[in-house]
Amino acid sequence: MRVSRANIVWICLFLGACAAPPETQRSARRTPAPQSLQYAAAVDEVRTAQLYAGRENALPIFQLGSGIPLTLEFDLMGRQARPLSVYFYHADRLWRRDLSRSEYLLAFHRDDLFDYVLSTNTQLSYTHYTYDFPNSSIGFRLSGNYILRVAEQGREDAVLFERPFYVAESLGPVSLDLQNLLTGQQAMPTIQPLLSYTPPPQLTGAVFDYSVCFIRNGEHKAARCSQQPNLSAQPDLLFFLEPEEAFRPQEGDFYMDLRRLQPGGQVERISFVSSPYEVFMQPDYARFPSTSVDPLLSGQSVISRAHTYAGDPDTHGEYARVQFRYVPPDEARLPGGVYIVGSFNGWSIDLGRELRWDAEKRRYEGTLLIKQGEYEYRYTSPDPSVRRALRARLPRVDNQYTALVYFRDLSFGTDRLLAFQHVFSR
Repeated sequence: MRVSRANIVWICLFLGACAAPPETQRSARRTPAPQSLQYAAAVDEVRTAQLYAGRENALPIFQLGSGIPLTLEFDLMGRQARPLSVYFYHADRLWRRDLSRSEYLLAFHRDDLFDYVLSTNTQLSYTHYTYDFPNSSIGFRLSGNYILRVAEQGREDAVLFERPFYVAESLGPVSLDLQNLLTGQQAMPTIQPLLSYTPPPQLTGAVFDYSVCFIRNGEHKAARCSQQPNLSAQPDLLFFLEPEEAFRPQEGDFYMDLRRLQPGGQVERISFVSSPYEVFMQPDYARFPSTSVDPLLSGQSVISRAHTYAGDPDTHGEYARVQFRYVPPDEARLPGGVYIVGSFNGWSIDLGRELRWDAEKRRYEGTLLIKQGEYEYRYTSPDPSVRRALRARLPRVDNQYTALVYFRDLSFGTDRLLAFQHVFSR
């Protein structure tokens, strides 16, 4: 059995089997999570916004020099097709917007969206937009965290929606491992990521200018960061989360398959007499476990696999009013509002769309307008006590973990994103 360098380091760290000078025996301290990641939620006119790299379920990370652009797709409901503008903002690793556009953008400071097509023969009319970048108008001077904004043409403050993404370099070898930690209170292990990184010789700076953020299933807002590396394996820098900060089992998200508008699976029945069509989902039970059978979409929407009569799902996919029904733990009403979030709405809580409690049926109900496709979603609340009560669903074991390696570059006054790596737990 091959024992990786990272595993050897773990043995050293936890058994004290490797000697190192006292000044290098530093633990990986957690820095603040990126609580400042704030971006504008989509206005009602915008639906099905996607931002991905190559494949629809891939996280939006553009690697400088890779030649593989990011793709933005979204719909505007109605038939008022019009050009729009797109703007880009650089941010540090804690998602604080910084720098002027001339410091991080090449060529132009904004771009206009002219690639749009009206839907064809659909119950509800909409306009589908597609935009690939970088391109001849937009290029990036600097790696790091970014926020994309779509606004009315030439009106930066007339915001339609925003989405986060990353621009990464490819500097220095990086290795990401996952360790399972079991406690007496948990049936499933906590996942503790360990990253080994070799700083490139061309960068000058202290070892503590490097930091790493870990995210699970593309949840940018729930990143966990380690700022101070362990130096016991120099020249490699080791980053890990302390056990209390590692990734505890998380209740599994629900998966919705709307590729075919027909009963079966989670779809209980469909009403084709209404416009738009109405889809009634099977009730979602808090106590039912998630499974590994459902595809892992990493928080993204997938539209391209939808089945339509005319062809292209982007312009022929139907929008339907989907009724969700959620049976809470012990079928008891919770002490605060319950909401549904998912890849169909950018995982943002809409405070105006709280699910309605049906006292007779002992469940929550709500309806959302959703396009044909595949989605992940969950039930949540802005109230922490309600969120705790909702964590009754068993987690799935296969998850995607991503590590992002940052360098605080004093010459730019911000954080560069030097490297990234994905790994899946099984």
